[in-house]
Amino acid sequence: MRNYQKQKNNPYKLPHNLYMRMLYLVRDYERLRSEREDILQSSPAPDGVPHTGTGNPTEQKGIKLAMLDRECDAVAKAIEKVPEEYRRPLINNICYGSPYPYTAHRNTYSYWRTKLLHFVACNLGLI
Repeated sequence: MRNYQKQKNNPYKLPHNLYMRMLYLVRDYERLRSEREDILQSSPAPDGVPHTGTGNPTEQKGIKLAMLDRECDAVAKAIEKVPEEYRRPLINNICYGSPYPYTAHRNTYSYWRTKLLHFVACNLGLI
């Protein structure tokens, strides 16, 4: 499916580059969540192991974790604003390209898709 957003009478229209960034952020949501969990579950290197580089690995993990938390929370809060019956079909369409079910018209799903991406951009403070 094309990445199209309605042009006329659309209060949720985003600039094309921002729209694509939010689209790819939602597509990448599962990987971001798993990477966040990996950072939380990882342990530091055992004592006595020589360090190959300089720096503070704990600080680097903290910075990365804060960035991932911010993005994951923005997507999760945006998904929560979408009605329950449209969430799974929207996520399946955005992430996997599966067609929308026939439970609602395609325009309804397109409306909620545009609104979802707008909510993500608002939650990240990009609008």
